[in-house]
Amino acid sequence: MKIEEIHVFPLRIPFKESARISSWQYPCIESILVKIKTDNDVFGYGEAVTDPIFTGETMESIVGAIKNYLAPAVLGSNPFTLRQIHCKMDKALVRNTSAKAAIDMACLDAVGKATKQPIYNLLGGKFTSEIFMVPEIVLGSLSDVVKRCEEAVANGVKCLKVKVGEDPDEDVEKVKCIRKAVGNSVEIRLDANQGWRNYWTALKIIKRIERYDISLIEQPLPARDLKGSAMLRKAVGIPLMLDESIHGLDDAIAALRLEACDIISVKVMKAGGLLRIRELVDLCSAYGMPCHMGTSWETEVGWAAILHLITALPGIHLWDAYPPTEIYWGATANIATSIKSLLEKGVRMVKVPDGPGLGVAINEEAVTKHLTSKPTHLKRKI
Repeated sequence: MKIEEIHVFPLRIPFKESARISSWQYPCIESILVKIKTDNDVFGYGEAVTDPIFTGETMESIVGAIKNYLAPAVLGSNPFTLRQIHCKMDKALVRNTSAKAAIDMACLDAVGKATKQPIYNLLGGKFTSEIFMVPEIVLGSLSDVVKRCEEAVANGVKCLKVKVGEDPDEDVEKVKCIRKAVGNSVEIRLDANQGWRNYWTALKIIKRIERYDISLIEQPLPARDLKGSAMLRKAVGIPLMLDESIHGLDDAIAALRLEACDIISVKVMKAGGLLRIRELVDLCSAYGMPCHMGTSWETEVGWAAILHLITALPGIHLWDAYPPTEIYWGATANIATSIKSLLEKGVRMVKVPDGPGLGVAINEEAVTKHLTSKPTHLKRKI
């Protein structure tokens, strides 16, 4: 089986509401859908999400990377030889991890369809069978944030990930009000997205919120400040998780050596694909470091990949999980089979798609509707 064609579809899908974190505001999903076609007419789909502040990639850079470098490198390759494909991509172009992730994902989708197996089976089979919903509560007014937390809990959510990082006093008041509103049985995680800026600011804030039973704090300091994170970890009683600081294996090794965190958050777009996530999680597991599966706010295509990873990899202990169109700021359109949540025994759960490959079917009409420019079609030269 060989990759004969690669199609690139640049998409812009608006959110129901603009999603704001301490470092950026997102009015929409800017996503590049990639479709590969093999010589035996098997199709595979992958997704690259733009994120200038996380990976440095834009719509234009991802399309250009695939068109001019990655596609020429991998056309003619067998999707089953994924490690070889990654070597070809890395030789052709450094970094550009979202662009590489889309091709990696499309190859695994094609392999799954060719073998009639879901991707989680290609990764070793089911390990985690129940994925409880963990929504992200983005920045907003205090009343809106508290209301959204209350609505999520009323809907069966037992764990909340709350964005903070804009103002220290407001952050403390927000945590206080949320804890009072949802009670003591709901887990609360905080994500500052680098917003607390320096060691002393972060230390003061964390000391003030320790009384509210926070289960972890994500990326309180700037990504480059691993030493500050290591100092902070030793000074506070709440576990620290690194996200923006950790992209690949080298970053993880640096954090592990400095004992800079208690948990590492991995993302498909940061790492460069599912194969790279597996390598990163395996490394962390060898050091006894648990991993958290994060999201770059993908469409159903990328979300399916995330759910397969959570299902298959024992080293992923925590996660963000929610259907992309269900959450209040979510995408307004499905470009593939909907990922739905279910209430089971009072807890809101998210189900991994069980079909071959990613397990989702593409809605071509929705893709066409949200195109920002003409698709790119690349063919193997014989």
